[in-house]
Amino acid sequence: MRPYDAGYRALKDVITSGSIGAPLMLHCAHRNPSVGDSYTTPMAITDTLIHELDVLRWLLDDDYVSAQVVFPRKTSHASSHLADPQIVLLETSRGVRIDVEIFVNCQYGYDIQCSVVGESGVANLPEPASVLLRSEARLGTTILTDWKQRFIDAYDVELQGFINGIRDGALTGPSAWDGYAAAVAADACVKAQETRQVEAISMGERPAFYPR
Repeated sequence: MRPYDAGYRALKDVITSGSIGAPLMLHCAHRNPSVGDSYTTPMAITDTLIHELDVLRWLLDDDYVSAQVVFPRKTSHASSHLADPQIVLLETSRGVRIDVEIFVNCQYGYDIQCSVVGESGVANLPEPASVLLRSEARLGTTILTDWKQRFIDAYDVELQGFINGIRDGALTGPSAWDGYAAAVAADACVKAQETRQVEAISMGERPAFYPR
């Protein structure tokens, strides 16, 4: 759904325009205020990072070749069986380095960040629209606390795009190959959690009927 988000689309437009040069590094974060006791360490990949694995590949038009997971000091707010936060380090076929912080008990809100460092500039994912409030000797904006608030519009755009494609007889958007690519990358990340090593990501040959 994230490629249908207005912020990510604006970020991709900047990258495609070449105004910041070729991307060199991405610094990203996926933070939730809290998760339940049923949330496990691998779910940081399969339920949380999976969104970044999908959208960042689309954003860069590039495939992943390796993954590593490192574990900072554990937050006191995490369940005993959960390693939280985690940092996932990815490398793409063009040599772009990506770090994604996964912090699912950050307490303060639902916060999605993405900063693309290019050869001649930096582009950041826009923050969700919020009124800048001056009140009681404070200046600030509201931070969202729920993923539905952050991405509900993207779901609407995605669904409308599917409906339009059915109507016009020409579906666009993600293919089964994109889903496969995200699943392969997720498997490698889960393995990297277990081994604490850099794990290779290999998707094999793209079938001819799935053009880039």
